[in-house]
Amino acid sequence: MIWLLLVIMLIVAIIAISRSGKKSKIEIEKLNSEIKKTESSSKQTQPISVSDELIKLKKLLDDGVISQIEFDDQKKKLLKT
Repeated sequence: MIWLLLVIMLIVAIIAISRSGKKSKIEIEKLNSEIKKTESSSKQTQPISVSDELIKLKKLLDDGVISQIEFDDQKKKLLKT
């Protein structure tokens, strides 16, 4: 009698594990499709103008939001791209 209960519990555990694996695969596929959608929508946006970004950085510098060092670092990064 005990063996029968153990076998039934083992079967239930195997079924639960197999279902959780299928669920994970479906969730991974959903995440991958969302990533592809995000990548395709980001490619459709307007390219960022370096001069516009420099103007924004200069305004932040003038307003005291960023330091001269931070401005110079960001400027270097923008000009490298």
